[in-house]
Amino acid sequence: MANLIGQPAANLEMVDTTGKPMPLYDVQAPFIVICFWDATCSHCKETVPKLDSIFQAKWKREGVKLYGVMVDGGKEAWTQFIKDHNLKDWIHVYETKEHQDATEKSGQPGFRQLYDVYQTPILYLVDKDKRIIAKKLSYQQLDEVINLKMQHAKSN
Repeated sequence: MANLIGQPAANLEMVDTTGKPMPLYDVQAPFIVICFWDATCSHCKETVPKLDSIFQAKWKREGVKLYGVMVDGGKEAWTQFIKDHNLKDWIHVYETKEHQDATEKSGQPGFRQLYDVYQTPILYLVDKDKRIIAKKLSYQQLDEVINLKMQHAKSN
């Protein structure tokens, strides 16, 4: 079973806004928040800027990285939303059509199946070893988990 708390997260073979490969497993950080979102989704339009605010205000200085995955909505709407909301310091990625087709052709599960992404936004928290710590929490709940994990790390 993929996607279980405590288990390694599946690698995401994605590319960034410039088309440069940026797999999840290349990201080095004590914690990585993975945000699966869609620039045309009304709930995402509300949640993503709030997620960015807490990231900019707290998580970034703790070394937390934000790996934002475009799920739907098209590249143009996605890049425009990133620009309009000044979502800087995120690792913005998407799956190319070629990669998606190759995954389907080979019979491998895609990221939607591996991460159970059937609505947006969906947030995951993984540790430095890419083990799933939390999934499908609100950004407020993720903040509580990150705070607890940081306190625990400092006390050890």
